[in-house]
Amino acid sequence: MFAVRRPALPEQQSTPIKETVFPEPADLLLDLGPATAQEQPWINGNGYMKDLESLIPVHGTFLREAASDTRNHPISLSLDTDQVLPKFSANIFHSGEQKKFDHESDLITLETVAPCPPIPISSLGPIENTIQKNFRNPGKLREEAGDSDPSDTGESESTLELIPEPKGSGPDSNRTDRADEKSKEINLQYTLEQKEIVEEEMSLKTMALKGQKIISDPREYQLELFEIAKTRNTIAVLGTGSGKTLIACLLIRHIIEKELESRAAGNHPRVSFFLVHSVTLVFQQAAVLRCNIDARIGEYCGDMGAGDWKKETWDDVLEKQQVIVMTADILYSCLVHAFIKMQDINLLCFDEAHHAKKRHSFARIIKDFYLPEPENTRPKIFGMTASPVGSRADVVHAAADLEKLLHSQIATTSDLSLLQGSISRPEEAVTTYPTLRPKFKTDLCQKLHKEYGHLDCFSKIFAFAELAASELGPWCADVAWNFALSESQTRKLERRAEKNLEEQPDVERIKRIEKDISYLQEAADMVRKYKIPPPSADAKHLSAKVLLLHAYLKEIYSVEAQDKCIIFVSRRYTATILGELFKKLEIEHLKIGILVGSVSRPGAGEANLSFREQMATVSKFRQGKLNCLIATSVAEEGLDIPDCSLVIRFDLYHTMIQYVQSRGRARSSVSKYIHMLESGNRSHLEMLNDVRNSEKIMRDFCCSLPGDRILDLTGPEEASVWGSLGESYHIEPGTGAKLTMTSSMTILICYTQRLAQEDNEALRPLFTVRYVPEGFVSEVTLPTLSPVQHIEGAPMPTKMAAKQSASFMACLELRRKGELDENLMPKSRSKKRPKMANAHLALDIHNSNIYPRRTKPDFWKIDTPLLELWFNILLLSNPASIASEIQPICLITRKKLPTIPAFPVYSDKGAESELTVLQLSKSLRASPDTLTKLCQFTHRLFLDLFNKTFELTLDTVPYWIAPIKCSNFTEESLPESTLDWNLLEEVSSNASILWDDSYPVENLIGRFLIDRRMKSRRFIVLDHNPTLKSTDPYPPSYECPPGIIDIQDYSYNAAQKRKWLGVKWKVPESEPVFVAEHHFHRINYLSAPDSKWVTTDKRALISPSAFSISTIPSQVIHMAMIFPSFITRIDSYLHAWELSGLLGMEIDVGTALEAITKDSENTHEHGSAQVSLQMGMGNNYERLEFLGDCFLKLATSLSLYIEHHADDEFELHVKRMLLVCNKYLFSKAIELKIPEYIQTEGFSRRTWYPEMKLLIGKGTTQHNASKGAISHRLADKSISDVCEALIGAALTDKGLDGATQMVTAILRTPEHTQKVWADYHTCYTKPAYQLLEASPAQIKFAEDIEELVKYKFKYPRLLISAFTHPSLPFSWERIPSYQRLEFLGDAVLDLVCVRYIFQKYPHADPQWLTEHKMAMVSNRFLAMISVEMGFHRKLRRVGAALDHAIRDYEVDIQEAKANSNGAVDFWTCLKNPPKALSDVLEAFLGAVFVDSGFQYSIIERLINTFILPYFVDMTVFDNFAGQHPTTYIARRMTDLHCESWGFESQQCTTEDMTYILTAIVVHREIFSYGSGASVKAARVEASLAAMKKLEDPEGLKQLQSFCDCRDQVKTGQGEGHRKSKTR
Repeated sequence: MFAVRRPALPEQQSTPIKETVFPEPADLLLDLGPATAQEQPWINGNGYMKDLESLIPVHGTFLREAASDTRNHPISLSLDTDQVLPKFSANIFHSGEQKKFDHESDLITLETVAPCPPIPISSLGPIENTIQKNFRNPGKLREEAGDSDPSDTGESESTLELIPEPKGSGPDSNRTDRADEKSKEINLQYTLEQKEIVEEEMSLKTMALKGQKIISDPREYQLELFEIAKTRNTIAVLGTGSGKTLIACLLIRHIIEKELESRAAGNHPRVSFFLVHSVTLVFQQAAVLRCNIDARIGEYCGDMGAGDWKKETWDDVLEKQQVIVMTADILYSCLVHAFIKMQDINLLCFDEAHHAKKRHSFARIIKDFYLPEPENTRPKIFGMTASPVGSRADVVHAAADLEKLLHSQIATTSDLSLLQGSISRPEEAVTTYPTLRPKFKTDLCQKLHKEYGHLDCFSKIFAFAELAASELGPWCADVAWNFALSESQTRKLERRAEKNLEEQPDVERIKRIEKDISYLQEAADMVRKYKIPPPSADAKHLSAKVLLLHAYLKEIYSVEAQDKCIIFVSRRYTATILGELFKKLEIEHLKIGILVGSVSRPGAGEANLSFREQMATVSKFRQGKLNCLIATSVAEEGLDIPDCSLVIRFDLYHTMIQYVQSRGRARSSVSKYIHMLESGNRSHLEMLNDVRNSEKIMRDFCCSLPGDRILDLTGPEEASVWGSLGESYHIEPGTGAKLTMTSSMTILICYTQRLAQEDNEALRPLFTVRYVPEGFVSEVTLPTLSPVQHIEGAPMPTKMAAKQSASFMACLELRRKGELDENLMPKSRSKKRPKMANAHLALDIHNSNIYPRRTKPDFWKIDTPLLELWFNILLLSNPASIASEIQPICLITRKKLPTIPAFPVYSDKGAESELTVLQLSKSLRASPDTLTKLCQFTHRLFLDLFNKTFELTLDTVPYWIAPIKCSNFTEESLPESTLDWNLLEEVSSNASILWDDSYPVENLIGRFLIDRRMKSRRFIVLDHNPTLKSTDPYPPSYECPPGIIDIQDYSYNAAQKRKWLGVKWKVPESEPVFVAEHHFHRINYLSAPDSKWVTTDKRALISPSAFSISTIPSQVIHMAMIFPSFITRIDSYLHAWELSGLLGMEIDVGTALEAITKDSENTHEHGSAQVSLQMGMGNNYERLEFLGDCFLKLATSLSLYIEHHADDEFELHVKRMLLVCNKYLFSKAIELKIPEYIQTEGFSRRTWYPEMKLLIGKGTTQHNASKGAISHRLADKSISDVCEALIGAALTDKGLDGATQMVTAILRTPEHTQKVWADYHTCYTKPAYQLLEASPAQIKFAEDIEELVKYKFKYPRLLISAFTHPSLPFSWERIPSYQRLEFLGDAVLDLVCVRYIFQKYPHADPQWLTEHKMAMVSNRFLAMISVEMGFHRKLRRVGAALDHAIRDYEVDIQEAKANSNGAVDFWTCLKNPPKALSDVLEAFLGAVFVDSGFQYSIIERLINTFILPYFVDMTVFDNFAGQHPTTYIARRMTDLHCESWGFESQQCTTEDMTYILTAIVVHREIFSYGSGASVKAARVEASLAAMKKLEDPEGLKQLQSFCDCRDQVKTGQGEGHRKSKTR
């Protein structure tokens, strides 16, 4: 059953659209019973049809032509009358059964009646049998499309389908009959073809079961024809859009390489010529060649004045250019004048070679200059055409003539299915419109003709206006005058008249021309005043032909659709007027434009588009800004127009080549080509007949060509080949699966279709076949993302056998690499495999363990006799920030400390000061007396300041603290000259001092006082207050605890629970009062104090009898207060120093410490709010890990590159993944005991003391107890991160050599044995292809690059590899593709960019660095640089899809740059580029890196030159970085005022995979989630899911239902109820 849909048509129309379908012969026949004219109004009185098409019942079939008269056929019908939707019935004989055919309304049913023998098809007419199909809406073609089985038809022909005609466009019911013949009966036979395309039938499995031919990759015929063209002069006869120009590009590239070899041998230089027949094509084809060929290409035409150039100019052109694109006329002129000689030409490419006939320049070049030239100096010839016949001529003779004239042989295909993958042949249909009115003049035209008909300049306009009135309608005819006499056109006509006057300036002529000009002005004024009403889609304004076109466009574009349409017209006027008409009719989704050619003198009102305007129109059409073009013949050939889903021949073609070329524009996956014929117009039907018959003859001619000129010739039957050779096979031992030569191609295609796609490449194997003495050898090239790229088979006697051999070898290699399983089925893997496989090697983000932690460095262990002392003086850059007076102190050690970097400390008021350690270069051999004094001073300092008494002996003390004179010292100062000997003597001679009345008051100022009962209560005396007595009440302006009576009471009892307890001395009745500073217990000076320290008033009033007076002055005390923080940091530095030593490195201890500092529980969770942050630990490892990760990637990439020559990029990725994964680093760190050294604790007031026996002091028991192993909990990920941070530290401090050594020390693998950077080059063995002698073409290629980048290549073939796309067959040059070099170049580019941004922004956090680095290495940016450097033109590739993508991206860059006003971030708005563009840039850097012997500085120079100028200010790219999904979500949540959200991650494990699942949780509700190989990747996926939801109003509504933060802010509940959760 067919359900038929009728298009929406205007009410005025009464007859539906009709389409005619011309199918192949079928065995379904209709036999209609008798009828009379009285029963049917469309039958004339003599029993003849009024119109052949009129028989068609709405959406049904169209009768074939049964006689030469297409308008009057005697018929015999039995039909039930229905004026609009007639009913009829017929008996149908189909495959031995009689069926009843009923047509009623919109349904057609078929039901079996009774068996009956079929009626033979014997009386069919000269066109074809006809077919009935359900009507297809052209605007919905893609929705209903299916592919038919090639076996259903005998030949690969298109079909013509009947399309309903718009109401009102049918024949006139009052029309008189043209013939008066007697009635006679004719058996009219219909054919009905029912095709149901089921997707399963097109599956590979079904194809294999049916034994059908597997369609080869569409590029194969191009490569095979290229191989033919290399050996002889060839004319490529292939359909429009089949890629003939690409074949020409391959051939030109080959000829250039041969030419360079010829020149190197000292031969005369020659140039390739690409000849076209129009100026427009000069520029287009030159642009295409530039995009595909790395050569100097020039374009020349008459419009450039080339026809007037002298020999010197052409000599200069020949010297500079390698390829010249020009019009044939210019070359012919140059040959005539001997400016260019045939011996100067190595290749003649003839575009649209069918023009070579008679006196055309193509023909004259061959006849006059090519044939007289000696054969040894003749150039090669390559012609391109869709058909060798350019006019209505005998096909066979025309083809033979063309071969003879161009001295070439035609090469083509006998089976169009060969091109099926790349050229989708459209479904063809015929639609008719009623007979048009004869030419006539509209009212406006009559008025103008009456007044100005005598003017010569109006003759063409009058002629067109009359024709337009008939063909287009009255409104269009009137509008033609608007265009013809617009203000600008009138001025042009006046200028032409004036120019004629200048040529013949006689008096009479002057008068006549002046009068003509006045007439022009009057006529223009008349047209302007004439009111042309807005057009309407009815017969009053428009012709039936235009109404039919309008019905189509309205049907297609009344709804939003992706369809692209071209309407072909024969005149510029028609294009212009129809374009204006459909803009005014305002079909909702129609975006119409016109495309016409460029002529030197267009007629008045005729559109005339320059080449740039044509290209702009085509570009808009490609981008979807226009979806319908009204075009003249300029769109038939040459212009690179996007594939269309609908082509309408509004005006018919005149030759087969026009038909073939315009049909070639309808080559989208599902498309329709519509022939618009006038009802009853015999010439139209004859033209349709002619072109289709000519095409069939042409195809027959192609089939008759010799075998070596037919691309799809396979030779003997394959079964006989394998019968004679014996077919190879492979059986899987475990399963018994069998791989044979025959099945290998199906398996290979099935495998490639599972791969991920890159740059829209075809996911099929590409076979390249070449001739060898033994027969044929085939190379199979697999898609870019396959781990196997190129495999060559064994020599075979036929092309197909050669392909099967290559397939068989490829399948074996895929099985070896694990890409096929034991059943020979593709595994579910793609290029993403290494990335996702990393999940198997990832660490559980929540997994942590307890590890031993070193408390004190081994440096302090006393394991040798004391021989000398080393002085380390503590100096402050801003001592006044700590105290007004301060005296340096010195740390004296038994061994020399490593160099200690300066670090910041913070005063009680938050002021920062750099603490510097001056390490004296000379040691001191101390006397026993000196050692004793040092011990006594250290003891006194610990006691007075920290209330600790240690067992201080020479055998137990790890270090000493000593006072230093307040003088300027240097590293060369003698230690003994720096000590404050007087203070040492005083402290060793006196214990603490007790105050009495005899102690001078002034001597107490500046002293350090310690509470005699509570030693932790201390004061520094600032001044004496003589106005107060100790018995005075405590002033309220000073803070004190409640219950304090007077100043003396405060001095004794402010810190006591029970007053006067423990006072065992006589308390003076009166004593002086001093202003003092209370010395609180803030010991951690490594971090800024909190607000209470900054705001607290520490002043107090005290009386001295309650305190003992320290012999250590306050100046020393102020400095000594910093000592606990200082020694804590020294211990951390020593831990880092000792770990570096363990790894065999000497790294700056400050940088090393940063690498092992973990200052929060979740430091490893980058970008998260830190949990349990330890203050004052300095920078954590995150930044260095960011840097080290990048170097590790490069070092491992380099190691693998030099060790594994045979590995492709895929295998290198996998191996690198194994070596740099977190799990592997973690295991190495455990072996090296790195967790013991990781710093996880900040300053502790209980653990900073030296490891000596504590005699007196708080916590004595705990301090002296035997210490068990101190431990800390570390996440596995943190441990692996520290390994990367250590590499980053080595790189920062020791450069490439240090980082190389660190990588080797940590990884310790066979691939990592290098001690210094130069070892990589020492270990590198150059591959054979790199060392082979370069050809002249390769040397020239390298020289061109050298000129650009200022680097001279030692190995040009290595550079060629960097520009070789995987699509290029390996057998052509035996040079591998760029993938290995890209693998290496990507890593070195990453490192250079990361080091740049790391150093430029020393305080930026890792999240910021990561996001902004992405701008520098993004495919979008690198592709732009690649184009700017011209690499896109040098990329050696095969593939039309990639060519188009590169060309479009180049245009996008040019437009974006032109509109950028100099902004460096113009590229950020571009669409995603072809990945090949960024790949080739990375491969180029890899090639330079290898060629230079891995000289990193050369890569830095290149990147400084070509990349870094865009990143002088990285903040320009904040918005680009903000597009990172996680950053975007964080900002979006801020904008939405949500403060209780975050990421929650957990590790999940399945049978064959481990992955991370991350959710975005909003107020404890999951909003979105995603999974990935790592936490970072999973967060990105979760963020992307959240972004998608937030774009939807429903998603935003859901989030707002979770979150009430905004409401809480409004009601003032904010702080108490909101809790941020950004983990």
